[in-house]
Amino acid sequence: MNLVSSNSLCVTPSSSCEKTKQFIEDVEKYMTEENRQFDPTMRELQAKYMQMKNLERALQNEKIRLTQKIPDVEKSLEALKTLGANLEEKKTTSLKYQMGEAAIYAKADIEDPSKVFLWLGANVMLEYPLAEANQLLENNLDNYKKSLVRADRDLAFIKDNATIQEVNLARVYNWDVKRRMEQAKKTVASSKDDQTTTTTVVKA
Repeated sequence: MNLVSSNSLCVTPSSSCEKTKQFIEDVEKYMTEENRQFDPTMRELQAKYMQMKNLERALQNEKIRLTQKIPDVEKSLEALKTLGANLEEKKTTSLKYQMGEAAIYAKADIEDPSKVFLWLGANVMLEYPLAEANQLLENNLDNYKKSLVRADRDLAFIKDNATIQEVNLARVYNWDVKRRMEQAKKTVASSKDDQTTTTTVVKA
């Protein structure tokens, strides 16, 4: 008799992170060295910021998926361990299994647990000898844990880059506000100078 056990093929997330972004320390130099315009520059920085946030959400979802998978695989390994022990002792294994999606369970007695079925995802189930199933699950568990470490590392990297982009957006925006204020002051000062010149001419 065979045991039905849950499992999914491990997919290692690819790391396509760009080189760490840099803070724009001198905004004036950054904007003038390539004759950058404010609106296109803000759109470019906002696009980079949204890219970082999208990557952050994707990595967070990947982390959630992995943290859910690891306990499932560990439970499956525990089940295989019990089956292996009973097989050696030639004992019948009694268990309850879920019937479909409903929360309905039935009881089963496994007399020969030398082979098990593993779910591989995409509605695919394959039969494995007990030892091979155990090895597959252990490999998947190891891959999941490594992937979780990478996801944590990449998530920290992406969060740092998102913060940098957010700061750069604020700096460029504030630079433009300051620039507009200075231009307004110059316009007012120029207008006053024109008025003074006009008054002087009239008095003469």
